[in-house]
Amino acid sequence: FERIIDENDLLPVWFLARGAEVQRSVGRVVLTKPHGGLAQGRGWASGFMVAPTLYLTNNHVIPNQAFNDKIRIQFNYQLGSDGIEEDTESFFPAGDVFRTNPALDYTLIRLKPYEKAGEDESALPGDRWGYIPLNASPIYRDQQHFNIVQHPSGRPKEIALQDNEIDELFDKFVRYKGDTEPGSSGSPVFNNLWQLVALHHAGGARDASGNWVNNQGVRVDAIIKDLREFFADRQEVLDELGI
Repeated sequence: FERIIDENDLLPVWFLARGAEVQRSVGRVVLTKPHGGLAQGRGWASGFMVAPTLYLTNNHVIPNQAFNDKIRIQFNYQLGSDGIEEDTESFFPAGDVFRTNPALDYTLIRLKPYEKAGEDESALPGDRWGYIPLNASPIYRDQQHFNIVQHPSGRPKEIALQDNEIDELFDKFVRYKGDTEPGSSGSPVFNNLWQLVALHHAGGARDASGNWVNNQGVRVDAIIKDLREFFADRQEVLDELGI
């Protein structure tokens, strides 16, 4: 009496529980000074924790170390099931860890501890909001579904689920169908196991009429390779990243 229509979209219920856990690690980049026509306090982009103190986003989001003075990272900017905004926490760049790569369009920074943590609480942002381990061996296969947790246009956190198949694969980039908006730059791209596969950074290709047909992310294994080379003399950073 029952039928699979087109492809099988059934998922185990733990998909929801795991997704609810990993989304906590995504934090909005908020301007602390006016920039690019946007006022102080406006959402600038997305990013996510990849270790207890380390935060990953795009190079075009945080292009240089001086830009650290213009931003804070806000976690839990989202609506609850009752439609009411939840309480947030903000963290500021520390400045002692900074790596950016324009060719791969990524930036890694360290965040300062949370100043208002209680005596029995960890002050580290990754301990408070979780972090997404860097996945050194991502799997990419035809028709694989991706999921993107993001702050589109600076809005409270949203997610693009399932209607988001892999479209094209390159050595350092991957293209996929699915919806993003300005402000989604720096979002984590997951497979259906909630493993990190890419760092979203831009639109991908256009058709003959000029319409966008996919989006593009930086492959996480390409980022890991660059991080290993750059921090070869700072083993403590690589140890914290688990790479």
